[in-house]
Amino acid sequence: MAKFEWIEFEVTEDIYWDDWGRFVKVFSKGQICKGKLYDDGVIVAESPYYEGISDSVDLSRIKILHDN
Repeated sequence: MAKFEWIEFEVTEDIYWDDWGRFVKVFSKGQICKGKLYDDGVIVAESPYYEGISDSVDLSRIKILHDN
């Protein structure tokens, strides 16, 4: 099982995920969100717009505010 730590991040640019060939906005610029930072550097977070839907977050579009 991969190890992770909870982090908080600010979305610096809108983030879209591919939904079967259609890009949907999943995070909006300026939002403060929580996510999981894994040992390999990947951050996974749940979209505030789609309950239960999570995926990796583009690191170039966020700023990590703090971690545990």
